Amino acid sequence: MEKTEITVQRKDQLYIESTKKRISAKKRNRTNYLYILPAFLLMGVFVYYTIGDTIYTSFFDWNGISPYKTFIGLTNYLNIFKDPIFYISLKNTVIFLFLTIFIQMFLGLLIAVLLNANVKFKGVYKVIFFLPTVLSAAVISQVFRQIYNASNGELNNFLTSIGLENLAKSWLADPDIALYSIASINIWEFTGFSMIMYFAALTVIDKSLFEAARLDGANFLQIMRSIIFPQLRFTHYSLIILGVIGALKTFDIIYLTTGGGPGRSTEFISTYIFKKAILEFNAGYSSALSVILLLIALVVTVIQLRIYRK
Repeated sequence: MEKTEITVQRKDQLYIESTKKRISAKKRNRTNYLYILPAFLLMGVFVYYTIGDTIYTSFFDWNGISPYKTFIGLTNYLNIFKDPIFYISLKNTVIFLFLTIFIQMFLGLLIAVLLNANVKFKGVYKVIFFLPTVLSAAVISQVFRQIYNASNGELNNFLTSIGLENLAKSWLADPDIALYSIASINIWEFTGFSMIMYFAALTVIDKSLFEAARLDGANFLQIMRSIIFPQLRFTHYSLIILGVIGALKTFDIIYLTTGGGPGRSTEFISTYIFKKAILEFNAGYSSALSVILLLIALVVTVIQLRIYRK
């Protein structure tokens, strides 16, 4: 009997202890939820609610001010695919995307590899190359508007001073080269970001791989092709994903330099959305354009993530 009572008491004690642990775990979980609740609220209000409202507005003919909306269904979406300016803006966005992403990656990798060697004042160089990334777009735009100025800009003055005045152009006013001029601004601004990403990835590569390659007689280009480039594949994927998303939502540099001109030559989907919503008071059409841009970004990102996982 005594043994039975002791066994029962032990079971009761174990049950009480396990119950206390479960209650304590539940309290901890509730506390953890409280920590992330503000982030969920902010995301819900400023991201998901606005996305839902944009999708809802895209089915209406609305000027963005009037309290009255006219439901028109998919008319805005059908009009987009008949709109030649949409295709111009899409083409400009794609050209800008490919130019900026891959040139930034190439230059960033080259600078990172050079800085990864025994270079004096390495930290100073990294700060100099990364500094444009943290500068304000308004400041960068104003500086490059002056540099690209056709009459007294620093770039044309420099070309004239070295006897290449034939190469002096209206860099932001010529429809044939305005898009490439803006792309060069973006490349200058974000090459430092690619450099930092590659430099961080280079530091974790096993140095014995380089030593073995040198013993086998490999030169710099062979080491780049056979060791460095494959080892940095995850950094490549990350930069491509970030670059695509960044290019699709690029707005400030374009609007502050050319405003989408001349002649729509630098019109992007983002600037076209702004003009339709703010300047032309066509909130329904601009909302439909925003939804299309969101779908393009989602599709491209999903494809990239699938390739990344493989």
